[in-house]
Amino acid sequence: MIRQQQPVLAPGHQSPKKVNAWILGSSIASLASAVHLICDAKVPASQIHILESHDIPGDGIISAGDPVTGYNYRAGCMPTYNDACMERLLNLVPSATNSNVTILEEIKKFNVEMPFQDSPGTHVLIRGDNRLEKMEASKFGIGLKDRMDLLLLMLKSEQTLGRKRIDELFNRRFFNGTFWIVLSTLFNFQPWHSAAEFRRCLRRYSYEFRSLNTKKILDCTRYNQYESIIVPIVRFLQNKGVDFRFRIKVTDIVTISDNDIESVAAINIVQNNSEEIINVCTNDIVIVSIGSVTSGSSSGSNTVPALPPSMEAVNELDENWSLWLDLGTKNPKFGNPYKFCTHVSESRLVTFTVTLNDAAGFFNRFLELTNGRPGSGSLVSLKHSNWMISLCIPHQPFFSNQPNNIDVLWGYGLYPSQEGNFVKMPMTLCNGKEIMAELLWHLDFPMEPILSNSITIPCVMPRMAAALLPRNSTDRPDVTPENVTNLAIVGQFVEIADETTVSLDYSVRGAQLALSRLMGIEGPPMRRRAFHTPFSYFWR
Repeated sequence: MIRQQQPVLAPGHQSPKKVNAWILGSSIASLASAVHLICDAKVPASQIHILESHDIPGDGIISAGDPVTGYNYRAGCMPTYNDACMERLLNLVPSATNSNVTILEEIKKFNVEMPFQDSPGTHVLIRGDNRLEKMEASKFGIGLKDRMDLLLLMLKSEQTLGRKRIDELFNRRFFNGTFWIVLSTLFNFQPWHSAAEFRRCLRRYSYEFRSLNTKKILDCTRYNQYESIIVPIVRFLQNKGVDFRFRIKVTDIVTISDNDIESVAAINIVQNNSEEIINVCTNDIVIVSIGSVTSGSSSGSNTVPALPPSMEAVNELDENWSLWLDLGTKNPKFGNPYKFCTHVSESRLVTFTVTLNDAAGFFNRFLELTNGRPGSGSLVSLKHSNWMISLCIPHQPFFSNQPNNIDVLWGYGLYPSQEGNFVKMPMTLCNGKEIMAELLWHLDFPMEPILSNSITIPCVMPRMAAALLPRNSTDRPDVTPENVTNLAIVGQFVEIADETTVSLDYSVRGAQLALSRLMGIEGPPMRRRAFHTPFSYFWR
């Protein structure tokens, strides 16, 4: 049964100038909350406080490096598929390059200059008898039994599915088909992930299946999404006067109860090794970003693995998790974070960023192999890779400080614990050069001069796919927990009825939903419901 909620307007919603908003964490959901507080709720920017444990905002997402040491794009396999909620957000914020236009207008202008919308989102390469062959990803080729199984899944209730895995509902043949490969490449699904989340994804995108493999406007930015979206949002907030406080760890949220109605009264923090208390007044609101897909991530280099065999970073949890663990221990209405943060073997991905000197000749070979358009950003999935490698060549330059003679590509492995086909080690234990060698072997490209002219930065991300793990209806908290007057919870791990967490839009929708309930602003747009479409598609 879907949990329905009524608005729980905070005491100070009618007097925004008296509200102090305490935002814990600086994820995209947190940043979106701050933007909407300023633009829609009319809360003065100086009364919006963002507490972040890192030195920079962005929830640990990295977009850094240079052509000498190599670029590192940690957000490379973050879910994209931006939609109406992200569009609304981007239309409120000036771009980083021109303050006279919004981020949305800049993206649309870029897409007019470089039209990528008709480019395939995914290519699938398979190893034939003598060479690599490209499968037609636009034709899913779903068999009769698989169609039946897909329809049955879409018609089941989430209560019936509970914590079932996807591979409990489909046979092995299904996971070798083009349909599954395209969805797993686009959304990072793996067979052991949540059947309920897979169902939501199917129902959400069913009417787009015929165009799902085509690039969308909001997914094609001039530079990487960190520089094109996160940076201008942060700059906008800073210019408005938002109070960013870095290197602060939140250790506890203190609540008081009055006739079973709770309110946040204080926030306990550690700053400069000193414990402090932030008092939360009656009119104030608190927005908590829970969970973090970048928690415990570790980057390596071209010659050093991200995780040496002698150490394990998988047990490291940042405060997004520790705070949620504490809340969940206090009351089950805050969800069960253990279901998401402790199953590292099922949520781990390895990403890599390759910096190439154009003398390597990699790009021309790759475009010839895939018949792709230069810079279209299409994902290429290597079906017979033990690591299940996906690769992307984005529009160049991908970084704003990238020289003309340097190209950058990124990719990730869905099965990083498996032994490589060429490099006989798990991907998690490989340095950048070894990952690049494995990639070149799969593509049938010569090792030299490409290896000598490239720098590959690997990154092990233990919880990258944590939001897709099996769960039941109570494992994720509501955006505004029941009987709490001034608290909202946002991020990829909150419960938003009928919506799928596979898109970045999910986090922004949660922020808009939180503020509509706390401050009475306009809520996120309603989603299209069209259940006849799955039948017409699957039975064609």
